[in-house]
This record gives sequence, C-alpha cells and structure tokens, in this order.
Amino acid sequence: MTTWIWLIVILGVFLGLYYLLQWALGKWLHLGKRSRYRMYHNETHKKWDFRMRLVSALIIVVSYLWNMEYGVSESYGRVAFLALGSGVILQELCRAYMEWKYSEQRREYIRVLASAGYVLAFLFTIYVTNFFGLI
Repeated sequence: MTTWIWLIVILGVFLGLYYLLQWALGKWLHLGKRSRYRMYHNETHKKWDFRMRLVSALIIVVSYLWNMEYGVSESYGRVAFLALGSGVILQELCRAYMEWKYSEQRREYIRVLASAGYVLAFLFTIYVTNFFGLI
C-alpha cells in the first residue's frame, strides 16, 4: 500500500515541476500559453508528426514482440519503458524542429527542448534507480 502512495507522490512532484518549468520558461521567453491540442504549422509538420507517431508505435510493437519471443522477465518492463521513452523523446524533438523552423514565436522551440530534456532526465533517473527502489 505504501508503494502506491510513493508512486503517486513521485509522479505528482514530477508533474508539478514540469508545469512549473513550462510556466517559468513561458514567462522568461515571453511566450504565450501553450495550446492543449496538437497544432500544426503546415502540411509538412502534420506529415512529420504522423510519421514520428508511426515510428513510436512501431518501436512499441517491436519491443512487445521481442518480449513475447524471449519470454516475460524483469527485462520486459525495462524494454517497454525504454520504448515508450524513446517514442516520447522522438516526437518532442520533431516538434522542436518544426517550432524552430515554422513557428511565429521562434523561441517556442527552447521550451519544447527544455521540457524534452526534463522528461528525458526523469526517465533516466527512473531507469537507473529502478523507480527509486519501489519496484
């Protein structure tokens, strides 16, 4: 029971710091509020975003099939975790490039890269510490 409480606390702190980072970067870079929905700058951005989502889904499916072939063991969680993390980071890097190239607010890419770096650091910390020893 206490493990679930710690998991909720850790994820809550992560999300709280993430939104604080978003807010602080928005104030510092004089950017407006981020849209909650996907925004495409042009047709090229839409195509690349679709491709990155397809590659992310393919990574997840291949990792699932790999785990089914070699059996479910403790490595299953790590492979699935790395597949999801790589998919998220791949999409965010594509988004940062499109923000840099096509956005009216050219500094928006800095916020996207900072948030991707924060998520990557959190995922790496979870991976190295085995979810802070909770799992």
